[in-house]
Amino acid sequence: MSDKGGTDQRPRRGRAGEAIARSYLEERSHTIIETNYRSRYGEIDIIACRDDLIIFVEVKARRDKQFGEPFEAVDSRKQAQIRRMAAAWLAEHGDNPLVRRCRFRFDVISIMLDEQDRAEELLYIEDAFW
Repeated sequence: MSDKGGTDQRPRRGRAGEAIARSYLEERSHTIIETNYRSRYGEIDIIACRDDLIIFVEVKARRDKQFGEPFEAVDSRKQAQIRRMAAAWLAEHGDNPLVRRCRFRFDVISIMLDEQDRAEELLYIEDAFW
């Protein structure tokens, strides 16, 4: 399918980017706790754990840089939304001893995809914002 004719490729591109990001994290010893966590504030793409760290990961995938690098879409408004969603997740899971003893951070995975939804570029930004 092409982007012509009104077909919106964003959901497919988003799923492809998230699958690439999950694989990338797992290859680097992260455990995926949850994907596509939804709260009234929106959705967190990936919640992962490594050692004593819970990581809330926002994934941005694009096919071109017409509107800039994918990570640039994680602006201050999006960061605030992700913080609210993370607070909701932490409140839901706060009785879990693992969650109580862990630190947490916010990461961004920025991916440029080719026409077959394969990663051409991947940038992993740890501790991207607070």
